[in-house]
Order: sequence, then C-alpha cells, then structure tokens
Amino acid sequence: MIAHTFGTGFGETHTWHAPADADLNGDGRLDSVRLDFDGDGLADDAMIDADGDGVAEYAALDLDDDGTPDTYFTDTGNGVWGVRSPPPSGFGAVESGAPPKPGRQWRPVDLDGDGAPDATLVTFADGRRELHLDTDGDGRTDTVLVDSDGDGVVDRVRHRDP
Repeated sequence: MIAHTFGTGFGETHTWHAPADADLNGDGRLDSVRLDFDGDGLADDAMIDADGDGVAEYAALDLDDDGTPDTYFTDTGNGVWGVRSPPPSGFGAVESGAPPKPGRQWRPVDLDGDGAPDATLVTFADGRRELHLDTDGDGRTDTVLVDSDGDGVVDRVRHRDP
C-alpha cells in the first residue's frame, strides 16, 4: 500500500491508501499508484514511493499521453503537490509497459498468497483478459496468458523474445 496525502493548502489534509500497481523504475518492485491527475481520462499519471517506505514522495504527470512521465512534483507539506522537481533517482520512464488505456482495467494479482503482486490482470471492455507475468524476475512482462473470448480459459500464450 502506498499512502498519498492531498489538501487545499489550508487546514486539514486527507490521506488515501492504495495498492501499488506500477513499477516505474523497472527494478521489479511495484513502486507507484496510477491515477489520472491531468484530467485526460487515462490512468497515466502516478504517485511514486521512491524509497519504498509506503509513502508517496513524488507525483508524476504524463501530459502528452506517451506513457512516459513528463513532469514531477513533490508535496509542499500541506497536501499540495506544487513543487516542480526532477525525477527521483532511477525514475523517468514507464518501464513496466504501456499505461492503461480507456476500456482497460489493470489490477495487480498475488498468485502465491505472500501479499506481494506477482502478475497483472488486464481486463478489456469487451471481456477479453490477459494475465501478464514476469517469469524471470527482471521487472518486465515476458509471458502473457490470453483469454481472447472472456470465458476464463487460456486461448493462447505470448512470450517476449529475449
């Protein structure tokens, strides 16, 4: 879970907790929560927990919708993410794949019950599903189980070439 705090800059702040659902630095650890800050309808922006302590230190915005954060901000201490910042060390590009697009829902999945996500389930608006797996532990999807008709049965398997 990653905590992220918002406020108006005056008075009380509010803290939300959400499961990490993106690995933005490619180290194999889910370190960010995808959100839509810029109002474009895409969950292509993120709150980043760069140091792994469970608290977001950066907000990243993808303003041109190319899957790469363009602008980073830090909190002013009162829930207003208004201080423009360079990206945290090791961050700067979306390494874990394309951001969600309209009509897709991305959800981390814990396959072995240890509390840590092992895969990402992508559900499409038409019912198709894909389970994206990182079978070699490098932080990138290398195997995708595809249910092309939404019946819950794997119809094909895709592998990334090494």
